[in-house]
Amino acid sequence: MKVMPALVAKALTDSGYDLISAQDGDWFVAGISGSPARVLIQINEEGVFLAVPEAGAAARIGLETSDQVPPAGMTSVGLARGAFHIYEALRMLHSLLVHPVAVLDAKVEARLAAIPETERTREVRQRIGQDVFREALMDLWQGRCAVTGLALPSQLLRASHAKPWAKATHSERLDPFNGLLLSIHLDVMFDTGLIAFSDDGLLLCSRRLDASVRGHFSITDGLRLRTLSPGHIPYLSWHRKHLFEGT
Repeated sequence: MKVMPALVAKALTDSGYDLISAQDGDWFVAGISGSPARVLIQINEEGVFLAVPEAGAAARIGLETSDQVPPAGMTSVGLARGAFHIYEALRMLHSLLVHPVAVLDAKVEARLAAIPETERTREVRQRIGQDVFREALMDLWQGRCAVTGLALPSQLLRASHAKPWAKATHSERLDPFNGLLLSIHLDVMFDTGLIAFSDDGLLLCSRRLDASVRGHFSITDGLRLRTLSPGHIPYLSWHRKHLFEGT
C-alpha cells in the first residue's frame, strides 16, 4: 500500500481535510468534516493531482489542466506543483467545497423563510444574500484583508463584489470568486471605481487618487492581492471595464 508523503498529509490536515481511506485504486481519498464533499489525491513525480466533484473547479483555483480521466464521482482533475501551490489549492478548494453557490443559495432561502412573507422584500433578500456572501469570503480569505493581509476586527472588513449585486446574475451574486475581502477604506475605493486590480492582482489607482491621498492610505506602488485565482479574473476584468475610472 502506498504511503502519502508527509508534506501532502500535513497540507491536507492544515487545510481542514480528513483522510477517509488510504487508497481508492491509485487515489487517496480525503473528506471534510460536516460535509459530504470528497477530494481524491494522487501523487507522482509530476506533483499532486487533485480530482474534484465540481465542474471546472480545478481550473478556477489555478490547477494545471490534466488529461487524466476523472475517477468516478469526480468531474475534473488538476495538477499542483510545489509546496506553496499544494497548500494554496487545498485551502481554496476546501472553502469552495464547503461554500458552493448552491449551498450559499440554500442558506439565503432558509434565512428568508424565517422572516414573515410580507417582509421578504427585494432589499431584505439582498441584505441576507450579502451577509451569506460575506461569511463565505471571510472563510476563503481566512479573515484577512485580500491586499494587506491584516487580520482586522471583522467590523473593519467588507465583502466587496467586483461585479455588483444589481448587475450580476443569480449565481454570480453568491460566487466567492466575485468578491474580495477588503479593509473598509479599500472596499469603498474598489466599490466606487477609485481602485481596481489587474489580471495578475496588481492594484491600479484612478487618476482621482493623487499622491497625497495614496500616501495617507499607504497605497504604494506594487501593492497587490495576496493571492489570485483564474476564477477571479473575469470578475476583475468586468470591474475594470465598467467601474474603474482609469489612470
